[in-house]
Amino acid sequence: MVRYLYLIATIMFCHNALAYKVEPMVAELEPIGNRSQMTMRIDNTSNKVLTVELYPFSMTMDEYGKETREPADGELLVIPVTAVIQPGRSQSVIVRYLGDPSITQSKAYRISVKEVQLESKKNNSGMMGLLFQFNTLINVKPKNTFSELNVEKISQKDDKWLLEVINSGDSYGRLTQTRWQVSDGANSLMLKGSDISKYIAGTLVLPQSKRVFEMTPIENYNASTVSIDILQD
Repeated sequence: MVRYLYLIATIMFCHNALAYKVEPMVAELEPIGNRSQMTMRIDNTSNKVLTVELYPFSMTMDEYGKETREPADGELLVIPVTAVIQPGRSQSVIVRYLGDPSITQSKAYRISVKEVQLESKKNNSGMMGLLFQFNTLINVKPKNTFSELNVEKISQKDDKWLLEVINSGDSYGRLTQTRWQVSDGANSLMLKGSDISKYIAGTLVLPQSKRVFEMTPIENYNASTVSIDILQD
């Protein structure tokens, strides 16, 4: 019975996951000028009317990637905040940064796009169904700010490595947008882009912060002797 209910829930989730999509899921803005505004698009790919609500949040992250979110209605303008989208149609959403234009470090935001199920007078059964939510990531990055990513420590934990990365720059950084020079003194290896994503999940490092990533060990290397130099263009 439990396995049967799990199967039903999985089918409902997959169906709902295909009901609509949001683009872009990751974007970058500037605090002032033409690039302080962008357009998101919500596509209703289902055969039913879709109602969504949008909520902006500022976002910080601890060293293990746990997020803390605070409402940011005064810093991000989102129009509209509620949209009713007919089947097969799309809705454009304007997002504009309204925060401090003189920030010196990048700031991270989430826009939560939440599906809403409206009450039906014809159906009082209380069946809510499974609603879906997207959380887009927006980084507001001042001009001439850059990330400075360095590996501080590599250690072994069970069958994984723990990779401690410091970002001493004023811009967010992504590990998959760098190149890694891996060496143990006798052997060396260059990793970049999609190669890095095979070893590590979650690659965002906010400015002036530290992240500890759980990493799949690189074959033929030992955590106690390996070094990783992060190279940025």
